Amino acid sequence: KKKMFKRILFPITLFSALISGTPLEKTSEQHPVLPTRQQAVFSAEVLKLISDIEKTGIAQIVKLPENERNVEDVVMKTGKDSPYLPVVQMHGMGDFADNPMGMIPLKNAISKELNETYVKNVALGSSIPTDMMGSFIETMGREVDIFAEAVQKDENLANGFNAVGYSQGNLIIRGFIEKYNNPPVKNWVSIHGPLVGVAGFPQCNFTSEICQLFDNFLGEAAYQSLSQHVLAQANYYRDPLRIPQYLSGNLWLPGLNNENSNNVSYTTNFNNLTRLVCVKALEDTMIWPNESEWWGFYEDGSDKNLLKMEDTNWYKNDLFGLKSLVESNRYYTFTTPGNHLQFNTSFLLGLVDQFFK
Repeated sequence: KKKMFKRILFPITLFSALISGTPLEKTSEQHPVLPTRQQAVFSAEVLKLISDIEKTGIAQIVKLPENERNVEDVVMKTGKDSPYLPVVQMHGMGDFADNPMGMIPLKNAISKELNETYVKNVALGSSIPTDMMGSFIETMGREVDIFAEAVQKDENLANGFNAVGYSQGNLIIRGFIEKYNNPPVKNWVSIHGPLVGVAGFPQCNFTSEICQLFDNFLGEAAYQSLSQHVLAQANYYRDPLRIPQYLSGNLWLPGLNNENSNNVSYTTNFNNLTRLVCVKALEDTMIWPNESEWWGFYEDGSDKNLLKMEDTNWYKNDLFGLKSLVESNRYYTFTTPGNHLQFNTSFLLGLVDQFFK
């Protein structure tokens, strides 16, 4: 128990150490780890946090090739000034909305592709550290609520928007669609999202503090109340060998899947999507199984028999509207070669051209 409580104190201590200062500082020194944007560089504390998260082996940080990062800032059009719907992006685990390696250049590239339409990156905290760590120690339900608050108070999104999610960010978008969908999501592009959960985190480096949290709060303790309230990833951990415990103890994913309930509004909201686009990384070692990126998963009771989407219970019984969406020809799938979040800007802009115009 002492060991477990020590691990609980880690994120709390980390937060108190980091959020006391400003998230972004002007200095004369340029750090080689993280490229600077507009001559601003990150504080030593933020750089250390980025480095620590990357060392975990499970960081879901978008890092574009260097030649794709220098996209000029766009003067974005709002409201009726743009012929296209605005776009909202949601980052993955350990990433942050103001990331100059990925989230910011993608924001500018999407806006430029859509005639300078409005694009918003949602953050999970008021500073870079709280945004990054929020993806670990805020519950998934709370992350969905943060997303909802951010889009609902933005008048540029009042008439609806298109969404792009990266990795875990897609579960936040999915949660928003099913629980709120106000303002409505029209078209949703999921890049390598663990859409129906994960069966584990095999790439986690357990010498890191964050992965030691995973070690304590997943496994045998995953479906205990403490784990469910401490670690976001426990909320979408679906152990195929412990389905009864998952259904009774997991506080979030079974409800989202309508596996232990029948929330009609979730199904209605999901079916209000115009189109759903899901991208799977063919060599993904982060999302296990990567078939979850296309709504497939292990058969209940087995960690070897992998089911395609069409063979899962949530599809066959249309638990939350996925089958209805597919059968009405509003579901599209794509693949990328390589590992998790390895894609280039031109691939994403191709999807933007096809589905957001």
